Amino acid sequence: MATTAPPRDTALEREAQAWMDDPYGHFGHHNTRIHSLERAHVEAVQLAAMNQRLEERRSQIQVLAKLADAQGIDRLDTIDAMAPLLMPHDIYKSYPVSLLAKGRFGQLNTWLSRLTRHDPGSVDVSACDSIDSWLVKLREETPLDVATSSGSTGTCSFFPKSKADYGVSVMGLRVQLAQAFGADPRPGDIDDAIHAVVPLYRDGHASTGAFPKYIREAFCKGDDAKLHTAFDFKISSDLMWLAARLRAAAAQGDGSRVEAPPALLARRAEWETSQAEAPARQMAFIQRMVTQLAGERVFAMGTSNMFYAVAQKGLEQGIRASFAPDSVLMGGGGAKGVPLPEDLEEVICGFFGFERMTSGYGMTEMNSFSILCEHDRYHVLPWVTVYQLDLDSGRPLPRAGVQTGRAAFFDMTQDSTWGGLVTGDLVTVDWDTPCGCGRSSVALDKKIARVSELQGGDDKISCAATPQAQAEAIDFLTGL
Repeated sequence: MATTAPPRDTALEREAQAWMDDPYGHFGHHNTRIHSLERAHVEAVQLAAMNQRLEERRSQIQVLAKLADAQGIDRLDTIDAMAPLLMPHDIYKSYPVSLLAKGRFGQLNTWLSRLTRHDPGSVDVSACDSIDSWLVKLREETPLDVATSSGSTGTCSFFPKSKADYGVSVMGLRVQLAQAFGADPRPGDIDDAIHAVVPLYRDGHASTGAFPKYIREAFCKGDDAKLHTAFDFKISSDLMWLAARLRAAAAQGDGSRVEAPPALLARRAEWETSQAEAPARQMAFIQRMVTQLAGERVFAMGTSNMFYAVAQKGLEQGIRASFAPDSVLMGGGGAKGVPLPEDLEEVICGFFGFERMTSGYGMTEMNSFSILCEHDRYHVLPWVTVYQLDLDSGRPLPRAGVQTGRAAFFDMTQDSTWGGLVTGDLVTVDWDTPCGCGRSSVALDKKIARVSELQGGDDKISCAATPQAQAEAIDFLTGL
Protein backbone atom coordinates (compact mmCIF):
# COMPACT_ATOMS: atom_id res chain seq x y z
CA MET A 1 0.00 0.00 0.00
CA ALA A 2 1.44 3.35 -1.05
CA THR A 3 2.15 5.96 1.57
CA THR A 4 0.14 9.19 1.57
CA ALA A 5 2.01 12.15 0.12
CA PRO A 6 2.30 15.30 2.21
CA PRO A 7 1.08 18.58 0.70
CA ARG A 8 3.64 19.91 -1.75
CA ASP A 9 5.51 23.02 -0.64
CA THR A 10 7.32 24.57 -3.59
CA ALA A 11 9.48 26.80 -1.39
CA LEU A 12 10.72 23.77 0.55
CA GLU A 13 11.27 21.87 -2.68
CA ARG A 14 13.39 24.69 -4.10
CA GLU A 15 15.45 24.81 -0.92
CA ALA A 16 15.85 21.03 -0.95
CA GLN A 17 17.05 21.20 -4.55
CA ALA A 18 19.63 23.82 -3.59
CA TRP A 19 20.90 21.61 -0.75
CA MET A 20 21.15 18.65 -3.11
CA ASP A 21 22.85 20.54 -5.94
CA ASP A 22 25.43 22.66 -4.09
CA PRO A 23 25.00 22.56 -0.31
CA TYR A 24 28.15 24.47 0.60
CA GLY A 25 27.63 27.14 -2.05
CA HIS A 26 24.03 27.59 -0.89
CA PHE A 27 25.25 28.52 2.61
CA GLY A 28 28.11 30.67 1.34
CA HIS A 29 30.67 28.08 2.51
CA HIS A 30 29.84 29.29 6.03
CA ASN A 31 30.39 26.52 8.58
CA THR A 32 28.55 28.30 11.41
CA ARG A 33 25.40 28.86 9.34
CA ILE A 34 25.39 25.23 8.25
CA HIS A 35 25.42 23.95 11.83
CA SER A 36 23.00 26.54 13.26
CA LEU A 37 19.71 25.59 11.60
CA GLU A 38 16.50 24.80 13.47
CA ARG A 39 15.79 21.09 13.62
CA ALA A 40 12.16 21.37 12.50
CA HIS A 41 13.18 23.27 9.37
CA VAL A 42 16.02 20.86 8.62
CA GLU A 43 13.69 17.86 8.84
CA ALA A 44 11.13 19.56 6.59
CA VAL A 45 13.79 20.15 3.93
CA GLN A 46 15.06 16.60 4.35
CA LEU A 47 11.60 15.14 3.77
CA ALA A 48 11.09 17.29 0.68
CA ALA A 49 14.47 16.13 -0.65
CA MET A 50 13.65 12.48 0.01
CA ASN A 51 10.50 12.72 -2.09
CA GLN A 52 12.27 14.57 -4.88
CA ARG A 53 15.06 12.01 -4.92
CA LEU A 54 12.62 9.09 -4.83
CA GLU A 55 10.65 10.46 -7.76
CA GLU A 56 13.84 11.01 -9.73
CA ARG A 57 16.00 8.04 -8.78
CA ARG A 58 13.43 5.24 -9.02
CA SER A 59 13.53 5.63 -12.81
CA GLN A 60 17.34 5.75 -12.80
CA ILE A 61 18.45 3.11 -10.27
CA GLN A 62 17.03 -0.31 -10.97
CA VAL A 63 17.44 -1.90 -7.56
CA LEU A 64 15.71 1.07 -5.91
CA ALA A 65 12.78 0.69 -8.28
CA LYS A 66 12.52 -3.01 -7.38
CA LEU A 67 12.58 -2.24 -3.66
CA ALA A 68 10.06 0.60 -3.85
CA ASP A 69 7.69 -1.14 -6.27
CA ALA A 70 7.61 -4.33 -4.20
CA GLN A 71 6.43 -2.31 -1.18
CA GLY A 72 4.15 0.09 -3.05
CA ILE A 73 6.08 3.14 -1.89
CA ASP A 74 5.55 6.15 -4.15
CA ARG A 75 5.87 9.04 -1.69
CA LEU A 76 6.96 9.47 1.92
CA ASP A 77 4.79 11.23 4.47
CA THR A 78 7.31 11.14 7.32
CA ILE A 79 11.07 10.86 7.68
CA ASP A 80 10.72 7.41 9.28
CA ALA A 81 8.74 6.18 6.25
CA MET A 82 12.11 6.12 4.43
CA ALA A 83 13.33 3.16 6.53
CA PRO A 84 12.11 0.39 4.15
CA LEU A 85 14.16 1.99 1.35
CA LEU A 86 17.47 2.14 3.22
CA MET A 87 19.90 -0.35 1.69
CA PRO A 88 22.38 -2.46 3.73
CA HIS A 89 26.02 -1.58 3.19
CA ASP A 90 26.87 -5.13 2.13
CA ILE A 91 24.75 -4.74 -1.00
CA TYR A 92 27.84 -3.22 -2.58
CA LYS A 93 29.68 -6.52 -2.29
CA SER A 94 26.77 -8.71 -3.44
CA TYR A 95 28.37 -9.65 -6.77
CA PRO A 96 29.46 -13.29 -7.28
CA VAL A 97 33.13 -13.40 -6.23
CA SER A 98 33.87 -15.78 -9.09
CA LEU A 99 33.40 -12.87 -11.53
CA LEU A 100 36.56 -11.25 -10.17
CA ALA A 101 38.51 -14.48 -10.13
CA LYS A 102 37.59 -15.10 -13.78
CA GLY A 103 37.92 -11.50 -14.92
CA ARG A 104 34.32 -11.17 -16.09
CA PHE A 105 34.22 -7.41 -15.96
CA GLY A 106 31.35 -7.10 -18.41
CA GLN A 107 29.09 -8.93 -15.97
CA LEU A 108 30.42 -6.79 -13.13
CA ASN A 109 29.41 -3.76 -15.19
CA THR A 110 25.89 -5.19 -15.41
CA TRP A 111 25.79 -5.68 -11.64
CA LEU A 112 27.13 -2.18 -11.00
CA SER A 113 24.70 -0.57 -13.45
CA ARG A 114 21.79 -1.66 -11.26
CA LEU A 115 23.11 0.42 -8.35
CA THR A 116 23.80 3.76 -10.03
CA ARG A 117 22.23 6.30 -12.36
CA HIS A 118 25.51 6.54 -14.30
CA ASP A 119 25.24 3.45 -16.47
CA PRO A 120 28.62 1.74 -17.02
CA GLY A 121 27.01 -0.93 -19.20
CA SER A 122 27.92 0.78 -22.46
CA VAL A 123 31.64 0.81 -21.65
CA ASP A 124 33.61 -1.83 -23.53
CA VAL A 125 35.71 -3.63 -20.92
CA SER A 126 36.55 -6.68 -23.00
CA ALA A 127 40.26 -5.76 -23.04
CA CYS A 128 40.45 -5.29 -19.25
CA ASP A 129 42.67 -7.90 -17.62
CA SER A 130 42.67 -6.69 -14.01
CA ILE A 131 40.51 -4.93 -11.47
CA ASP A 132 42.66 -1.82 -11.81
CA SER A 133 42.30 -1.69 -15.59
CA TRP A 134 38.51 -2.14 -15.27
CA LEU A 135 38.14 0.67 -12.73
CA VAL A 136 40.39 3.01 -14.72
CA LYS A 137 38.31 2.36 -17.84
CA LEU A 138 35.14 3.31 -15.96
CA ARG A 139 36.79 6.41 -14.53
CA GLU A 140 37.96 7.53 -17.98
CA GLU A 141 34.68 6.95 -19.82
CA THR A 142 31.92 7.68 -17.28
CA PRO A 143 31.21 10.18 -14.47
CA LEU A 144 32.08 7.36 -12.04
CA ASP A 145 35.17 6.93 -9.92
CA VAL A 146 34.21 3.61 -8.35
CA ALA A 147 35.35 3.31 -4.74
CA THR A 148 36.61 0.01 -3.36
CA SER A 149 37.00 -1.20 0.20
CA SER A 150 39.96 -2.98 1.75
CA GLY A 151 37.95 -6.19 2.01
CA SER A 152 38.50 -6.71 5.73
CA THR A 153 35.78 -9.40 5.68
CA GLY A 154 37.31 -11.20 2.70
CA THR A 155 35.28 -9.54 -0.05
CA CYS A 156 35.93 -6.10 -1.49
CA SER A 157 32.98 -3.80 -2.06
CA PHE A 158 32.56 -1.69 -5.19
CA PHE A 159 30.64 1.49 -4.49
CA PRO A 160 29.65 3.49 -7.61
CA LYS A 161 30.79 6.86 -6.27
CA SER A 162 31.03 9.63 -8.85
CA LYS A 163 33.64 12.32 -9.33
CA ALA A 164 31.03 14.85 -8.24
CA ASP A 165 30.47 12.89 -5.01
CA TYR A 166 34.17 13.08 -4.17
CA GLY A 167 34.07 16.82 -4.84
CA VAL A 168 31.30 17.28 -2.27
CA SER A 169 33.26 15.19 0.26
CA VAL A 170 36.47 17.18 0.13
CA MET A 171 34.70 20.55 0.03
CA GLY A 172 32.97 19.48 3.24
CA LEU A 173 36.34 18.89 4.84
CA ARG A 174 37.64 22.28 3.76
CA VAL A 175 34.56 24.18 4.98
CA GLN A 176 34.37 22.44 8.35
CA LEU A 177 38.07 22.20 9.16
CA ALA A 178 39.33 25.58 7.98
CA GLN A 179 36.77 27.58 10.00
CA ALA A 180 36.17 27.93 13.71
CA PHE A 181 32.52 27.44 14.62
CA GLY A 182 30.88 30.65 15.80
CA ALA A 183 32.88 32.95 13.53
CA ASP A 184 32.64 34.14 9.96
CA PRO A 185 35.07 32.62 7.44
CA ARG A 186 38.34 34.49 7.24
CA PRO A 187 39.80 35.61 3.91
CA GLY A 188 41.50 32.62 2.39
CA ASP A 189 39.75 29.93 4.45
CA ILE A 190 38.11 28.60 1.29
CA ASP A 191 40.08 30.15 -1.59
CA ASP A 192 43.74 30.04 -0.56
CA ALA A 193 45.93 27.20 -1.77
CA ILE A 194 47.35 25.38 1.24
CA HIS A 195 49.60 22.37 1.63
CA ALA A 196 47.94 18.97 2.01
CA VAL A 197 49.90 16.23 3.76
CA VAL A 198 48.46 12.76 3.19
CA PRO A 199 50.72 9.93 4.44
CA LEU A 200 49.09 7.49 2.02
CA TYR A 201 49.02 6.89 -1.75
CA ARG A 202 48.94 9.36 -4.65
CA ASP A 203 46.19 7.49 -6.47
CA GLY A 204 43.95 4.46 -6.18
CA HIS A 205 40.34 3.40 -5.88
CA ALA A 206 40.23 2.63 -2.15
CA SER A 207 40.06 5.59 0.25
CA THR A 208 43.81 5.30 0.91
CA GLY A 209 44.44 6.45 -2.67
CA ALA A 210 41.21 7.88 -4.04
CA PHE A 211 41.00 11.14 -2.07
CA PRO A 212 44.36 12.88 -2.80
CA LYS A 213 43.52 14.01 -6.35
CA TYR A 214 40.32 15.63 -5.05
CA ILE A 215 42.10 17.08 -2.03
CA ARG A 216 44.54 18.65 -4.49
CA GLU A 217 41.65 20.61 -6.03
CA ALA A 218 39.88 21.68 -2.81
CA PHE A 219 42.91 22.43 -0.63
CA CYS A 220 45.83 22.92 -3.04
CA LYS A 221 43.71 24.63 -5.73
CA GLY A 222 45.21 22.41 -8.40
CA ASP A 223 48.84 23.04 -7.41
CA ASP A 224 50.42 19.60 -7.56
CA ALA A 225 53.47 20.86 -5.67
CA LYS A 226 51.31 21.49 -2.61
CA LEU A 227 50.00 17.91 -2.47
CA HIS A 228 52.36 15.70 -0.46
CA THR A 229 51.82 11.93 -0.26
CA ALA A 230 53.98 9.27 1.35
CA PHE A 231 53.72 6.93 -1.63
CA ASP A 232 53.90 8.70 -4.99
CA PHE A 233 52.24 5.84 -6.83
CA LYS A 234 48.89 4.11 -7.09
CA ILE A 235 47.75 1.46 -4.62
CA SER A 236 46.64 -1.61 -6.55
CA SER A 237 43.04 -2.76 -6.13
CA ASP A 238 44.11 -6.16 -7.44
CA LEU A 239 46.62 -6.58 -4.63
CA MET A 240 44.09 -5.37 -2.07
CA TRP A 241 41.61 -7.96 -3.32
CA LEU A 242 44.29 -10.66 -3.20
CA ALA A 243 45.05 -9.70 0.40
CA ALA A 244 41.34 -9.96 1.23
CA ARG A 245 41.13 -13.43 -0.31
CA LEU A 246 44.24 -14.55 1.58
CA ARG A 247 42.77 -13.32 4.87
CA ALA A 248 39.53 -15.15 4.18
CA ALA A 249 41.34 -18.38 3.33
CA ALA A 250 43.51 -18.14 6.44
CA ALA A 251 40.43 -17.58 8.59
CA GLN A 252 38.98 -20.81 7.20
CA GLY A 253 42.14 -22.67 8.13
CA ASP A 254 43.67 -23.15 4.68
CA GLY A 255 45.68 -20.23 3.36
CA SER A 256 46.77 -22.24 0.33
CA ARG A 257 43.29 -22.41 -1.24
CA VAL A 258 42.68 -18.99 -2.77
CA GLU A 259 40.53 -18.45 -5.84
CA ALA A 260 42.45 -15.80 -7.77
CA PRO A 261 44.21 -15.54 -11.16
CA PRO A 262 47.67 -17.20 -11.10
CA ALA A 263 49.32 -13.98 -12.30
CA LEU A 264 47.89 -12.17 -9.30
CA LEU A 265 48.85 -14.90 -6.85
CA ALA A 266 52.41 -14.51 -8.08
CA ARG A 267 52.37 -10.93 -6.76
CA ARG A 268 51.72 -12.00 -3.16
CA ALA A 269 55.28 -11.27 -2.05
CA GLU A 270 55.08 -7.80 -3.63
CA TRP A 271 52.07 -6.93 -1.48
CA GLU A 272 53.53 -8.36 1.70
CA THR A 273 56.78 -6.43 1.19
CA SER A 274 54.98 -3.15 0.53
CA GLN A 275 52.86 -3.54 3.67
CA ALA A 276 55.87 -4.42 5.81
CA GLU A 277 57.79 -1.37 4.60
CA ALA A 278 54.87 1.09 4.82
CA PRO A 279 55.17 2.18 8.50
CA ALA A 280 58.83 3.15 8.18
CA ARG A 281 58.20 5.01 4.93
CA GLN A 282 55.28 6.91 6.45
CA MET A 283 57.37 7.88 9.45
CA ALA A 284 60.19 9.15 7.24
CA PHE A 285 57.68 11.06 5.14
CA ILE A 286 56.15 12.90 8.11
CA GLN A 287 59.59 13.78 9.42
CA ARG A 288 60.47 15.27 6.00
CA MET A 289 57.24 17.28 6.00
CA VAL A 290 57.96 18.64 9.49
CA THR A 291 61.19 20.18 8.18
CA GLN A 292 60.06 21.10 4.69
CA LEU A 293 56.78 22.79 5.65
CA ALA A 294 57.81 24.55 8.86
CA GLY A 295 55.75 27.72 9.23
CA GLU A 296 53.33 26.78 6.42
CA ARG A 297 49.57 26.32 6.72
CA VAL A 298 48.95 22.60 6.40
CA PHE A 299 46.01 20.22 6.18
CA ALA A 300 47.06 16.71 7.25
CA MET A 301 44.72 13.74 6.92
CA GLY A 302 45.38 10.14 7.92
CA THR A 303 44.51 7.41 10.42
CA SER A 304 44.82 8.20 14.13
CA ASN A 305 46.93 5.11 14.87
CA MET A 306 49.41 6.00 12.15
CA PHE A 307 49.74 9.60 13.36
CA TYR A 308 50.21 8.31 16.91
CA ALA A 309 53.06 5.99 15.93
CA VAL A 310 54.83 8.78 14.03
CA ALA A 311 54.31 11.32 16.85
CA GLN A 312 55.52 8.93 19.54
CA LYS A 313 58.70 8.18 17.59
CA GLY A 314 59.28 11.84 16.82
CA LEU A 315 58.97 12.90 20.45
CA GLU A 316 61.39 10.16 21.46
CA GLN A 317 63.89 11.65 18.99
CA GLY A 318 63.27 15.20 20.20
CA ILE A 319 61.50 16.26 16.99
CA ARG A 320 58.46 18.55 16.97
CA ALA A 321 56.50 20.09 14.11
CA SER A 322 56.11 23.85 13.76
CA PHE A 323 53.39 24.33 11.15
CA ALA A 324 51.40 27.58 10.98
CA PRO A 325 48.91 27.99 13.89
CA ASP A 326 45.86 27.69 11.59
CA SER A 327 46.94 24.28 10.32
CA VAL A 328 44.64 21.30 10.81
CA LEU A 329 45.26 17.61 11.41
CA MET A 330 42.37 15.19 11.03
CA GLY A 331 42.62 11.59 12.19
CA GLY A 332 40.06 8.87 11.85
CA GLY A 333 39.51 5.15 11.53
CA GLY A 334 41.47 2.68 9.48
CA ALA A 335 42.35 0.13 12.16
CA LYS A 336 39.13 -1.74 12.81
CA GLY A 337 39.17 -3.70 16.02
CA VAL A 338 42.41 -2.05 17.20
CA PRO A 339 41.87 0.03 20.38
CA LEU A 340 43.28 3.55 20.38
CA PRO A 341 45.93 4.41 23.00
CA GLU A 342 44.65 6.41 25.96
CA ASP A 343 47.26 9.13 25.43
CA LEU A 344 46.66 9.33 21.68
CA GLU A 345 45.54 12.97 21.50
CA GLU A 346 48.16 14.15 23.99
CA VAL A 347 51.00 12.54 22.03
CA ILE A 348 49.77 13.65 18.59
CA CYS A 349 49.14 17.24 19.69
CA GLY A 350 52.47 17.34 21.49
CA PHE A 351 54.32 16.37 18.32
CA PHE A 352 52.34 18.40 15.78
CA GLY A 353 51.90 21.45 18.01
CA PHE A 354 48.08 21.61 17.93
CA GLU A 355 45.85 22.47 20.89
CA ARG A 356 43.48 19.65 20.00
CA MET A 357 43.23 16.92 17.42
CA THR A 358 40.34 16.90 14.96
CA SER A 359 38.61 13.65 14.19
CA GLY A 360 36.09 12.81 11.51
CA TYR A 361 33.45 10.12 11.14
CA GLY A 362 32.51 9.02 7.67
CA MET A 363 32.52 6.17 5.20
CA THR A 364 33.02 5.47 1.52
CA GLU A 365 29.27 5.19 0.92
CA MET A 366 28.56 8.75 2.10
CA ASN A 367 29.62 12.15 0.80
CA SER A 368 29.70 13.84 4.20
CA PHE A 369 32.21 13.70 7.03
CA SER A 370 30.99 14.50 10.54
CA ILE A 371 33.57 16.46 12.51
CA LEU A 372 34.15 15.93 16.24
CA CYS A 373 33.47 19.03 18.33
CA GLU A 374 35.23 20.01 21.55
CA HIS A 375 32.47 18.24 23.52
CA ASP A 376 33.30 14.90 21.86
CA ARG A 377 30.28 14.65 19.57
CA TYR A 378 30.26 14.08 15.80
CA HIS A 379 27.98 16.69 14.22
CA VAL A 380 26.14 15.48 11.14
CA LEU A 381 25.60 17.90 8.26
CA PRO A 382 21.96 18.97 7.77
CA TRP A 383 21.63 17.36 4.34
CA VAL A 384 22.24 13.96 5.92
CA THR A 385 19.31 12.38 7.77
CA VAL A 386 20.33 10.24 10.73
CA TYR A 387 18.47 7.05 11.64
CA GLN A 388 19.02 4.66 14.53
CA LEU A 389 17.56 1.25 13.81
CA ASP A 390 16.53 -1.48 16.22
CA LEU A 391 19.02 -4.33 15.87
CA ASP A 392 16.32 -6.99 15.68
CA SER A 393 13.56 -5.42 13.62
CA GLY A 394 15.42 -2.80 11.61
CA ARG A 395 12.71 -0.27 12.51
CA PRO A 396 13.67 3.33 13.38
CA LEU A 397 14.04 4.15 17.06
CA PRO A 398 12.28 7.30 18.35
CA ARG A 399 13.91 10.60 17.48
CA ALA A 400 13.69 11.69 21.10
CA GLY A 401 15.60 11.07 24.31
CA VAL A 402 18.90 9.19 24.40
CA GLN A 403 18.88 6.31 21.93
CA THR A 404 21.46 3.70 20.94
CA GLY A 405 20.95 1.78 17.72
CA ARG A 406 22.36 0.76 14.36
CA ALA A 407 23.33 3.84 12.36
CA ALA A 408 21.65 4.46 9.04
CA PHE A 409 21.69 7.57 6.88
CA PHE A 410 20.07 9.23 3.90
CA ASP A 411 22.49 11.55 2.11
CA MET A 412 20.54 13.79 -0.26
CA THR A 413 23.72 15.03 -1.98
CA GLN A 414 24.51 11.65 -3.55
CA ASP A 415 25.00 12.21 -7.27
CA SER A 416 25.42 8.59 -8.34
CA THR A 417 23.50 6.32 -5.99
CA TRP A 418 20.26 6.37 -4.03
CA GLY A 419 21.81 7.74 -0.83
CA GLY A 420 20.02 5.54 1.72
CA LEU A 421 22.42 3.35 3.69
CA VAL A 422 22.28 0.96 6.66
CA THR A 423 25.72 0.69 8.29
CA GLY A 424 27.45 -1.76 10.58
CA ASP A 425 27.95 0.88 13.29
CA LEU A 426 26.20 1.22 16.65
CA VAL A 427 25.74 4.88 17.63
CA THR A 428 24.23 6.87 20.50
CA VAL A 429 22.34 10.13 20.00
CA ASP A 430 20.89 12.51 22.57
CA TRP A 431 18.04 14.00 20.57
CA ASP A 432 16.84 16.45 23.23
CA THR A 433 19.91 17.98 24.88
CA PRO A 434 21.68 20.70 22.86
CA CYS A 435 25.41 20.20 22.49
CA GLY A 436 27.53 22.49 24.62
CA CYS A 437 29.54 23.55 21.57
CA GLY A 438 26.60 25.57 20.26
CA ARG A 439 25.96 23.60 17.09
CA SER A 440 22.30 22.69 16.57
CA SER A 441 22.98 19.81 14.16
CA VAL A 442 22.27 16.20 15.15
CA ALA A 443 25.30 14.77 16.93
CA LEU A 444 26.61 11.25 17.51
CA ASP A 445 28.47 10.35 20.68
CA LYS A 446 32.19 9.86 20.17
CA LYS A 447 32.08 6.20 21.16
CA ILE A 448 30.99 4.26 18.08
CA ALA A 449 31.02 0.46 18.12
CA ARG A 450 30.83 -2.16 15.39
CA VAL A 451 27.68 -4.28 15.60
CA SER A 452 29.65 -7.33 14.49
CA GLU A 453 31.98 -7.01 17.49
CA LEU A 454 28.99 -7.03 19.82
CA GLN A 455 27.52 -10.09 18.11
CA GLY A 456 30.56 -12.34 18.13
CA GLY A 457 31.89 -11.39 14.70
CA ASP A 458 28.66 -11.74 12.73
CA ASP A 459 26.41 -8.92 11.62
CA LYS A 460 23.11 -10.03 10.20
CA ILE A 461 21.43 -6.80 9.16
CA SER A 462 17.70 -6.62 9.83
CA CYS A 463 16.09 -4.16 7.43
CA ALA A 464 12.72 -2.46 7.70
CA ALA A 465 11.81 -3.56 4.18
CA THR A 466 9.55 -6.59 3.86
CA PRO A 467 11.47 -9.88 3.49
CA GLN A 468 9.88 -10.48 0.10
CA ALA A 469 10.89 -7.04 -1.18
CA GLN A 470 14.44 -7.55 0.07
CA ALA A 471 14.68 -10.96 -1.56
CA GLU A 472 13.34 -9.71 -4.89
CA ALA A 473 15.77 -6.78 -4.95
CA ILE A 474 18.80 -8.95 -4.13
CA ASP A 475 17.78 -11.67 -6.60
CA PHE A 476 17.49 -9.03 -9.31
CA LEU A 477 20.82 -7.48 -8.38
CA THR A 478 22.78 -10.73 -8.36
CA GLY A 479 20.96 -12.48 -11.20
CA LEU A 480 23.74 -12.13 -13.76
